Amino acid sequence: MLDALARLVVKDELGLGRLGQAQRALVLGLAWCSLPSTAAMREIDVNVALKRALAGTCCFLGIDHVELRRWLVDCGWMQRDGFGREYRRVPAHELAPPQQEIAAALAPVDLGSWVHELRSAAAARREQRRRAWEVRGAEAAR
Repeated sequence: MLDALARLVVKDELGLGRLGQAQRALVLGLAWCSLPSTAAMREIDVNVALKRALAGTCCFLGIDHVELRRWLVDCGWMQRDGFGREYRRVPAHELAPPQQEIAAALAPVDLGSWVHELRSAAAARREQRRRAWEVRGAEAAR
């Protein structure tokens, strides 16, 4: 499960609508983990938490906090009152069984460090490939 998520977090500008249901659930689970587990939050508090997630663990997503909030509500990771004034992160034990598996797999991981390390390693590999390509180009030009 973490391997599948690892392949996603190294991408840039990833859109949730382009993902399959299983991949989307992994990404939403990651976003869910970044939310405070308080009983209730105002919309502004959810927005702040999601903006922080999009700047950190979810930096690979090409969406804004409003779209992410909608996906989380629509897919059952968050609940909101009928007026959109109050939100709450659904507790792990109340999630659907597939979501519970994702939450359990992500719980022991330091997600911020994990995402950062994966993205840094991917960037280093890209840079290494770029340099090798430049060397090959320079040798061919001789």
